[in-house]
Amino acid sequence: MITVGVISFFVFVWNKLTLNQIDLISQKERILPFNKNRQVSFFENYIVVHQNETTTVLSSHCTHLGCKINKLQNGRLACPCHGSEYDLDGKVLKGPAYKNLEKLPSKISHDGTQIEIEV
Repeated sequence: MITVGVISFFVFVWNKLTLNQIDLISQKERILPFNKNRQVSFFENYIVVHQNETTTVLSSHCTHLGCKINKLQNGRLACPCHGSEYDLDGKVLKGPAYKNLEKLPSKISHDGTQIEIEV
């Protein structure tokens, strides 16, 4: 009986520590470096597109099967897994994906060196 209680306690503490760590990682990931001179920047979960003085943050996960989009090919965001292509606004240009990339609200820091994803 005591062993079960001790194990339960350690599992509880481990889960709390792990969830806190995951939350810290996701908070760090929400603030990214920003360079207005780059048209497209790829990050782990986000794609930052800056064109015509407008900045858009898109999810980097293809809407077909969730593969990470990490390259620009002929001016299009290209999924390396099954060939889906999106324009720089996240709209599907070529399948198999049929849903547009998710746009995420964001704001650029006062000094213009970081972008904060509002999730």
